[in-house]
Amino acid sequence: MKKILLIACMAGSFLISCEKDPDMGELDANLVVYTDYDSNTDFSSFKTYFLPDSILEANGVHSSYWKDDNAQTLIKEVECQMNNRGYTRLTDPEQKENADLGVQLSYIAQTTQVITGGGYWGDPFMGWWNYGFWGPWWGGWYYPYPVTYSYDTNALVLEIVNLTNKEEKNGKKQLPVVWYVSASGFKFYNSKVNMQLLLEGIDQAFAQSSYIGLEK
Repeated sequence: MKKILLIACMAGSFLISCEKDPDMGELDANLVVYTDYDSNTDFSSFKTYFLPDSILEANGVHSSYWKDDNAQTLIKEVECQMNNRGYTRLTDPEQKENADLGVQLSYIAQTTQVITGGGYWGDPFMGWWNYGFWGPWWGGWYYPYPVTYSYDTNALVLEIVNLTNKEEKNGKKQLPVVWYVSASGFKFYNSKVNMQLLLEGIDQAFAQSSYIGLEK
């Protein structure tokens, strides 16, 4: 499997060449786009695909389906990218088994709650706030109260499965995932910003996947 990790940003895409890690300030405002694919798959051998008219929301025990205008905008963007690569979308659900490829979209949003407290810092800190600054009788410090904070993240997962190569395994047919995408990052309280980032994440995923298309 091939793996590519790039950053989708508001103004386009960029690679970090001088820094070991991407600037965290940049990650606050952008989605990280990760792609993986089966290098043994010849994507030019497929012609048709089926893309559902809803997005799976995997946010809890019971999954739901995202079908509003925003969902349709994301689906249309995927359709546009697939069509630009030469594929033809089948829209009749009864014909989905006749498609060469199946395209699956999932959305995951979660809030991470962090609670800290009672931590003891036993080693001296370098610099001005070394605990020895307050006197030789102090041996470190701790938080006698909990410190809490939370942050929201979201991810759009895009998968392409090969419908022409159903492998038998334990009596069940297994659909191989030949392309996997995860566009993830912070979720903002502005729906327009979130939508723009998700759309750019889709575009970036295809931009860094030149192997997908009828032409090699």
